[in-house]
Amino acid sequence: MRAIRDDGGPDAELVIAAQRGDRAALDELLAQYLPLLYNIVGRALNGHADCDDVVQETMLRAVRSIGDVRDPAAFRSWLVAVAVRQIRDHLGGRPLQLAGDAPDVADPGADFVDLTILRLGLSGQRRETAEATRWLDGDDPEVLALWWQEAAGLLDRDAVATGLGMPAAHAAVRISRMKERLTTARLVVRALHAQPRCAALAEVIVLWDEEPSPL
Repeated sequence: MRAIRDDGGPDAELVIAAQRGDRAALDELLAQYLPLLYNIVGRALNGHADCDDVVQETMLRAVRSIGDVRDPAAFRSWLVAVAVRQIRDHLGGRPLQLAGDAPDVADPGADFVDLTILRLGLSGQRRETAEATRWLDGDDPEVLALWWQEAAGLLDRDAVATGLGMPAAHAAVRISRMKERLTTARLVVRALHAQPRCAALAEVIVLWDEEPSPL
């Protein structure tokens, strides 16, 4: 199997071969990027059961439209943009199906954050950050999903900007604002886990249903 280049981009020859109808090249290309798609979609949808559907639809659209990729070296950015469009279409089209409503989900009680903490053995600040993502809303999960991959070295800023559909400078502003809200959410998580709990905080949350909320 041909590997993704050191800079994270695909082998341009592999993309060209796929565009020319080489099914093996196409299968190899999509197999290389399947983990990245699951990471982006999974984090944006917080691990809901619909993740598989969104990833599958992204892959189908990639297969149908790979001929539209004008710059083979930019395939990664193009595929990320396709995934983000599918996430937006999905969120705008119908409500999310909770993992607990899906009979085929291995662990109906787990969400994406729980699985991340469990599989990676997160602790301390990393665990706190993972839990804080539950408190984000609006477009923040989408921005976080792409920024998380950038922080892991799997995407560069240009790919993130392409996925968000905006210039790199605007993407930097969106990421900065998201990180500010994430920092606030981390403070909330830290306060809620503090022992003994602050008496004033206990009074504020007495009627809280214990569901994370941006409000």
